[in-house]
Amino acid sequence: MVKKDDKHLANRSSFANLSRKKKQQKIIFGILAVVLGVGLVGSSMFWAFGDNDISFKGKAADVQQTSTVDQKIADLEAQLMEDKGNTALMDQLAKLYRDGGQSQKAVDTYVKALKIKPGDVDMHKELGVTYFLIGDYDKATAQMQQALELKPDDAYAHYYAGQFYGFRSDEGRDVLKGIEELEKFISLRKEGSDVEKAKQYIKELQAGRN
Repeated sequence: MVKKDDKHLANRSSFANLSRKKKQQKIIFGILAVVLGVGLVGSSMFWAFGDNDISFKGKAADVQQTSTVDQKIADLEAQLMEDKGNTALMDQLAKLYRDGGQSQKAVDTYVKALKIKPGDVDMHKELGVTYFLIGDYDKATAQMQQALELKPDDAYAHYYAGQFYGFRSDEGRDVLKGIEELEKFISLRKEGSDVEKAKQYIKELQAGRN
């Protein structure tokens, strides 16, 4: 999920808000789980479009999607049994674990892969993102620093590091460091939607609103 260009970070732009909204997120995720679980989304669409089968179709689609992800995970796990040192497979599997809510399995898989391929900058970033998502901010920033040691001009490692330092919710928060990293990202990337977001994050940090 962590890639090298602008597009890949569309769903990562909320890191700045993640720490301070963690409690709200749990509530939102809980509500979504209930809504999806009882098919309320499908029911709403039924009332809007008058399709008597749409609630059933919504549930079926959810089950199918979950089944597909589970099958992909099972397939990758089976492939890794045959090719235990394949870090590309580990990378794919870790992303599926993380996207499926199995964050600790994702961490374990990335750690294992990085023992085999310690110089992989993208996997250091992926592991850092995963640590941040589970609230392990020290390890998240450490992974981003390792990525930057390997590749000092990696724009998105600076982008992530800026958000991790600036918006983490514990005593390790370092607003000035966060701004410094985001400014570095802007100088490297120069333009694009994430550059505009980085500028906004800097304004928020400077205003002391976070």
